[in-house]
Order: sequence, then structure tokens, then C-alpha cells
Amino acid sequence: MKITEVKAYPLSYTPDRAFANALDWNTKRAVTLVKIVTDDGGAGWGECYGPPAGIARIIETHFRDKLLGADPWRIEYHWQHVQAKKGIPAGAVGGVDIALWDLKAKALGVPLYQLLGGKFLDEFVPYASGFPFKEDCPADFAQLDKDIEKAAAGGFTSVKMKIGFGKARDIARITRVRNALGDGVALMVDANQGYDLMTCLELAPFLEEYKVKWLEEPLPWQSFSGYRQLRSKINIPIAAGEAEVTMQGYTEAITGGVVDVIQADLPACGGITAAKRIAALAFAFHIDFQPHVFGTILGLPAALHLMASLPNYQSWALFPRPVLLEWDINPNPLAEKILKQPIAIGNGVVKVPEGPGLGVEVDEPAIAGFQVK
Repeated sequence: MKITEVKAYPLSYTPDRAFANALDWNTKRAVTLVKIVTDDGGAGWGECYGPPAGIARIIETHFRDKLLGADPWRIEYHWQHVQAKKGIPAGAVGGVDIALWDLKAKALGVPLYQLLGGKFLDEFVPYASGFPFKEDCPADFAQLDKDIEKAAAGGFTSVKMKIGFGKARDIARITRVRNALGDGVALMVDANQGYDLMTCLELAPFLEEYKVKWLEEPLPWQSFSGYRQLRSKINIPIAAGEAEVTMQGYTEAITGGVVDVIQADLPACGGITAAKRIAALAFAFHIDFQPHVFGTILGLPAALHLMASLPNYQSWALFPRPVLLEWDINPNPLAEKILKQPIAIGNGVVKVPEGPGLGVEVDEPAIAGFQVK
């Protein structure tokens, strides 16, 4: 079996309403898919992270040159080989790596989790991830209230909201969410690197009073010393890691006591090959492994298969704890229309796809409506 084609599909979608995190307004949702084809007619699909036009160009030049004619089953060899030189984005490596794992599992006729060690878990509890800033007026709550209603209607038992919009505004928005959903719903907050150490320490007593489950990306990610100081001074778990793209960075964050929860993003960190190494390191150092899954098409099923195959969550316990899964509640036709059968919540849980490979099928004709020209 040999690789005969490596094709990138840069995709973009413009939502009806822009939404913001602490650092930026999002006027588009974008992603790049990768398809790798072999001489026996097999194919695997992956998802990249990064600017679609640029990532697509790298895929169809550097990666195509490296992979044409190669044995697709040498996945970890290719993972090392394609980035042996400096300057190769991990977000491009991630898409190729996911596609190779998908291709191999499909060729063997098994769900991907079987290649990753077999299944530990069947299902995960989704938490509603959203609540960005979408207001027409900075003091308004109309759009926030719509997200609260959506989370309540969906029966979510955990939610994660965006903060980092100024201390007073954050306090008002958190109070509104907590009062609307009640103490029975777990609440996480995500500052998207928007704060400094002093502001986090000022906010900490309020976050503790409102029973925040974790504080996500409170500081610029490269400030590991700041994360250590913050972690030593507050009684709220610290989550971060979606912005990391190197194994060296993940290693320092996990072994150096930087976070309580590590949040590798599979397409962004280098794919399944990278993420399973990060998960093993997290298991060894008792750090919770919670992949970042937001705005993805294939990143979600890839994360499900990896999480299902991990011992990290101690699923053998007599009364195993529910394992959370990030669930983007913002409108995203990229995820809803490009998969023939999108992954869905059923009876309050998300099950691991059981079909071959990633267990989902890309609707190739649907890609044309979103493709960046």
C-alpha cells in the first residue's frame, strides 16, 4: 500500500453574528481538512489548525512531497519525518497525522480506538462551551441570556463561559449565569489568556464563592512562572494548554506544576500521535487530561477515540466519575453539514463512534459550499 494523493480543503464560514473572547472578535469560523488516498482506493481524513489558505499550501507542497509513494502505516515515523526541520506548523502536522490514523483503522476495518489500545470508556458527559461576548452594547446581556437558555434547554450539567472582559463585567456575567442555572450546574470560566496575575488574584475570592470548577487560560500561556504563582495562591484548579504546540512545552507544563488540567487540542498540537504522548505524561503526573474541542469537524471524533482509549480517567473504579467532553454550543454549519451523520448528544451523553476509522463520513460534495477559493 502506497500513498498516491495528499489533498487539502481550506474551509470557512461567516456566522450571522460575530463573537468575541478576551482577545479578539471572531468574524469567521475556519478549518482545513486533509484527505490522504492510497493506491488501493483507501482514504483517510484529518483536520488541521491554523489559517486555512496557508495551511493548505503547506499540506500540498511540503507534506505532499514527503508522503507521496510512502507507506501510510508508518504513522509515527511520518510524524517525526515531516517536522524534522524547523518551521513546520504543528497545526498542519496534526491534520496529516489524524488522516493517517483514520486511514489505517479503516483499512483494518476497526474503530480508531482499537489501534490506540482498546476501549476504556464508551461515553462522555458533554459540557456546554460557549457564552462568548456577542452583545451590541457592552453593558447588555441579551446574547448571554440566549446562551443560558440554550444550555438550560439542552440539559447540560456543566457549562464553560468566556471571561476576560474586565473584572466588573465578568463578575456581572458570571453572577447572571450562576443565578440562572443554579448551583447544581458545574461552572468553568475561560479567560483566553486575557488577564494578568494581579487581576486573577483579585477575582479569585469571587470565583471561589461562586464554586467555579476551573479557571482556564487566565494568563498568557508562555508565562509558566505566573501560572505556578497563581496556582499556589488560589483554591481553584487551573486549566490550560490549548495554545501549546510543542512537546517540550507540554512536558514542562505537566512536570513543572503549571496546571491542574491540561487541554491539548488534537489538530493544533500535532495530532493523535502527539496527544497520546501528552495524555501518557499527564497520567504519570496526575494531571487531568481534557482535550480542547471547539469549532471542529474531525477534531471531535478524534478526541473521542483517544479519550476512550486512555486509562487516565480510572474507568475501572467501582463508581467511576463522569468524564467531561467540551461541546461547542455556538452555531457551526461546518460541523453540521460536512459530516453525513454529525456526532450528537443522546440521553445526556456522547458515545464513541463505532464505525471504522474515526467513525464518521465526510460528505465531499458539501465541502464545495464552504471552500476558500
